[in-house]
Amino acid sequence: MALKSAKGKTKRKAVVAKPTLAQDMWRFRLLWIAVFVAFVLLICRAFWVQIIESKFLQERADAKILYTDKVQAMRGVISDRNGVPLAISTPVMTLVIDPTDYYQAQERNAERIAEGKSPSRKNFDLDALAKAAGVDAKKLKSDIKRRERTRYVVIKRQVPPAKAQAILDQNFQGVYTEKTYKRYYPQPQPNAQIIGVTNSNGLGIEGLEMQLNKRLAGVDGEQRILRDRRGNRLKVDEVITQGQAGENIQLSIDSRLQYIMYRELTAAGVANNARSATAIAVDVKTGEILAMSSWPSYNPNNPKTFDNKDAMRNRGAIDSFEPGSTMKPLTVMMALETGKYQPETVINTSPGYMRVGNHTIRDTHNYGPLNLGGIIIKSSNVGVSKIALSMPYETLPLFYKRLGFGKKSAVKFPGESAGLILPPSKWNVSEVATMSYGYGLNATVLQLAQAYAMIANHGQKVPLTLFKVNEPPKAEQMVKPEIADTVLQMLEGVTQPGGTARQAVIPGYRVGGKTGTAHKLRADRKGYSQNEYRALFAGVAPISNPRIAMVVVVENPQGKYYGGLVAAPVFAKIMQESLRLLNVPLDRPLETSGAS
Repeated sequence: MALKSAKGKTKRKAVVAKPTLAQDMWRFRLLWIAVFVAFVLLICRAFWVQIIESKFLQERADAKILYTDKVQAMRGVISDRNGVPLAISTPVMTLVIDPTDYYQAQERNAERIAEGKSPSRKNFDLDALAKAAGVDAKKLKSDIKRRERTRYVVIKRQVPPAKAQAILDQNFQGVYTEKTYKRYYPQPQPNAQIIGVTNSNGLGIEGLEMQLNKRLAGVDGEQRILRDRRGNRLKVDEVITQGQAGENIQLSIDSRLQYIMYRELTAAGVANNARSATAIAVDVKTGEILAMSSWPSYNPNNPKTFDNKDAMRNRGAIDSFEPGSTMKPLTVMMALETGKYQPETVINTSPGYMRVGNHTIRDTHNYGPLNLGGIIIKSSNVGVSKIALSMPYETLPLFYKRLGFGKKSAVKFPGESAGLILPPSKWNVSEVATMSYGYGLNATVLQLAQAYAMIANHGQKVPLTLFKVNEPPKAEQMVKPEIADTVLQMLEGVTQPGGTARQAVIPGYRVGGKTGTAHKLRADRKGYSQNEYRALFAGVAPISNPRIAMVVVVENPQGKYYGGLVAAPVFAKIMQESLRLLNVPLDRPLETSGAS
């Protein structure tokens, strides 16, 4: 068919040839090849994703919806020798908010309201949350705003479970709880300085809680938490590993004796307007510390009391001091061991003083001739000085070192002091003389108690311990039994008529011990104060078959300050009730106690 153009010319329409059958089959085959290749590629991709890379991709997916959280293990119980709990853990909750979830949900809620839809049922009121949790609202808002892109902000720790549930019931957006444990101390003040305390994360930071933290803490468990696509916490998906509770620890402490000791130390400290009062009681056969306490103390259940660092000190182990006349029995023991002296050996202490170097050593009275027992009973500085100076200068300090002075005890309490024995270069006439009656060296209450326990145990030294022992450890013979027993009999004379410790007498029991009244160093450490003292008493009971060695130290008592007047009565009160509670048999008739 011909068509005319605008100029009248005729145009012919092009004729296209129809495709042949061969061309159609080629196109058909090409299409199916393309489909087949695409299908094979999809199969290969599926194989790659489902088989080859499945583990990797699953991990990537899990990382977006799952995360691992620790489950705190329950801390071990610390109990006394009779199984009475001294430190236990109780379940508490940590209140947490997810700031990212909170702000995202708040934005979505605002959009819903703007679109005329019903608002979310979640509670977005941070003021109400702060009030319910008992925290400062301004600080809470600041913390959440400052960390709005994080997923974890602690609102409050150690919330009682019932209170935590009541907060959750108010349906606050992004708020959830985590189970933790709070440490509780049933008998706080008497035991605080030994047991110590944990911080808000359950980590031991003082005392045995710190020393035994690894054993007490146990092993935390792990669990997987499921989150939605926005990262919001939904539920616990799986417990990966079960936690292992901490080890339970049984101490050598008897909580009954501990309470009695703290009660009497408190009474003595208050009555004498003292700076502090400390005591320790040791089982002479086993080396077990039955009680060790100090006043003033603190309440580990109340963090507000932690500001008083002085009250948190375990003075029995940490503080070292010049022990004064309580060292005189050890000086006499050294003299007997040399063989140069016998119990009946007489020392002339007249005229009651002696000049040594640039110092004058004095007794309170002119006691004249005294045998070794009389030197202890009258507490003669002149007598023990003459004994010490009659030996080579190294004899006394080396003997003290052998007994355990100048080094830490086997207790190894955190912060324990080793005391101080001067180096050999200082062992001159003045230092050895003053060392013989307890000056010029530093000792701890632990060291002093161990020395007196050794005397009471027939000269055998048993390592001190704060843990209950089933079998007594191997003892070390420090001096011959007959020498230790002789000194023990001399100590009994101190509590009898004419001695310095009549107020240490206990009805029904034979008691031995030694008083000490030491001048304290001045604050500038230039000489000794004339109005600050340390009153001490170290003793043993009952003498016939010693069970307990005890040391009492009262720092800076006001008014009366002699060890026999301040420390000895405290010893008697604690020792009397301790022997009764331990069912120790009487070893003297009650009617002839002669207490005064």
